[in-house]
Amino acid sequence: VFISVKQVKVSFPDISARPSDAEIKALNASIPVQPKRLAGIFLGNRTDTQPGHKSVRFGVQDALYAAKLIGQEAGVSFEIKQAEPTGYHPGRSAELFVDGKVVGFVGEISPAITKQADLPRTVGVFEIDLDALLEAAPESVVAKPIGTLPALTQDLSLVVSVDVPALELMNTVREGCGELLEDISLTDDYRGSNLAEGMKSLTFALRFRAMDRTLTQVQASEARDHAVALASKKFKAEIRA
Repeated sequence: VFISVKQVKVSFPDISARPSDAEIKALNASIPVQPKRLAGIFLGNRTDTQPGHKSVRFGVQDALYAAKLIGQEAGVSFEIKQAEPTGYHPGRSAELFVDGKVVGFVGEISPAITKQADLPRTVGVFEIDLDALLEAAPESVVAKPIGTLPALTQDLSLVVSVDVPALELMNTVREGCGELLEDISLTDDYRGSNLAEGMKSLTFALRFRAMDRTLTQVQASEARDHAVALASKKFKAEIRA
């Protein structure tokens, strides 16, 4: 990545002698900024069509998962906020924050760009500023304990207005479920004829686990219900029948 700097008039120094400190400084000032970036794209089918199963395309969830893994390796956790960075699909992209500072982007490439580049319509992508990420990273990364007790999984489908960003709803569900929630992912964004106009159904896969005891379905359901109540309060979300 090359970022243009303010044009500086630089004359090539006389090579018969060592350039002066001022000349070296002027030459360095004329070099474009070259920050380190890490980016990835996800396109095509994650799984091909098989008997009884439709193909599954790569998309924004794959890009988000990859970005989270990179943050995890650096010892940081991203705060994710809906955004519309240039070149990304409006409504299907977000900014990645660490300590209140934007360090990257994740989402789908704009359909206009994918069409122009002869790519599939859905292309997941992420880009992370490695310099900013490593600056925010702790000096040492402490490993988290691996859960050895059984996990419980549940699906949660919530009906909300199409204006509600999926990432904000996901963060609300995560907050509502509390410490028992080990993982959450968006598995479906449905907008069909059996939903009211202007509404959509977002389905999340939830995985619950406790480090000190075996969870019961009742305990997992209580955590999920608390998340539903919080989503209802914030976004008037309802469980899809």
